[in-house]
Amino acid sequence: MEPRLTVQLTLKAYDVLLPVATGFVEKTALTFGLGKKEALTLALATEEVFLYLCHISNPETELEIRCRSNAYCTATDFLFEAEGFQMKAFNLTAIPSFEDEASTQEAGLLIAARLVDRFNLQYVGKRLLLTFVKDKAYPEIGDLEPPVSMPLSRFFICRPDGEEIKAAVRMIRQYCRDRFNPPEVDFPGKVADIFASGELDAALAMDKAGHIGGALFWSRDVPEGVECIGPYIFHSESDPEMAVALLNHCMEEIARSGAAGLINRYSGTGLPTGYFESLGVLTFSRGDGTRVDVETSYRHLREDKGIAVWAHPDLAPFLESQYKKFVLPREIQWVTVEGEKKSSFSVLSAEMNRFGHWAVLRPLVYGEYAATVLADHVRLLEKEGFSSIFFEMDLKNAWQAHFTQGLLKNAFEPRLLIPYGGKGDLVVFQRRVQSEA
Repeated sequence: MEPRLTVQLTLKAYDVLLPVATGFVEKTALTFGLGKKEALTLALATEEVFLYLCHISNPETELEIRCRSNAYCTATDFLFEAEGFQMKAFNLTAIPSFEDEASTQEAGLLIAARLVDRFNLQYVGKRLLLTFVKDKAYPEIGDLEPPVSMPLSRFFICRPDGEEIKAAVRMIRQYCRDRFNPPEVDFPGKVADIFASGELDAALAMDKAGHIGGALFWSRDVPEGVECIGPYIFHSESDPEMAVALLNHCMEEIARSGAAGLINRYSGTGLPTGYFESLGVLTFSRGDGTRVDVETSYRHLREDKGIAVWAHPDLAPFLESQYKKFVLPREIQWVTVEGEKKSSFSVLSAEMNRFGHWAVLRPLVYGEYAATVLADHVRLLEKEGFSSIFFEMDLKNAWQAHFTQGLLKNAFEPRLLIPYGGKGDLVVFQRRVQSEA
């Protein structure tokens, strides 16, 4: 596992210190392994944020900038006083305006958000933590032929090295291309780096001659759950117990992790019978315009002693039926609106896959105009050809439940409840297509 490094800079909100801030981010990103183009892009995003913060802050206000290394990306954090910060510029639908000085400054935030691959906003007490993430540039799969797919009657399970990871990914692209696969399979080098970072683990089924017969990947991105990808079996005549062996190995590896459950959204060439419960399906569009239902499954890893969750009363029928169906002990706490003040605007992030025509919206800030902000995002995404639009709501965070009425108003319906799929249980909504709405 590669070591992760963090470098921090604290400075006053003086615009004359701009070269210090941008130089710090660019040089640190280069040191952490980003290419020159990506490091410069991150520095340009830093420039826009720093100048905006100087514009709205008292010059004596301290700003913190942190750069964090990872094998496949660099993250830059900005920690600052929240007052006066216009978060609505981070919406995908935000339109730059240059009518006055304030609008021009806000346009800089919009530019910054478009320069990075991902961003996040969260409150830390009375301060805001803004995180920009820039990925390394990776080549797509080239002309290199994947290993030959061979039927394995005898095999053993092992943890791969980086080259074996890349070979397995190329085999997925070649022999499992008709399956619903995560977008990362287009970039074997990126998968190898995520594996090296420790965020992803894997197991391969191999024979003594070194032939690869199957693969399974898993990661722990949430506190109480593990998500697995696969199993992939590369030849239909291989030992039928190969998929079972890969999953058993995964569960042995994570047994001492304390995880509550195993989540599967990408089932590879198929899950063994009886290993998982189906949570339901999400509907995706193929390139030819046809639609396909993709199943999400779950397996308990230990006794579920129950947790408290937050939800809007309009979601009660769905939640109560799901918790009863899957025998999940939950205390549902209902959110209310009782005249309290809320943020002046709602903010969403959008993960988009143009090849697959799908997008996932996630809430960053709940405030005024939530239903309108949702409608604007839907309108833009559908105009851009995204036919499958999802929204993920984490029931650990009470404020996210307030988006429920806006979602229902915009023809979203709850499709999945994933136990421990976020900080708490995760509800996945999908917008009904026009013919269904």
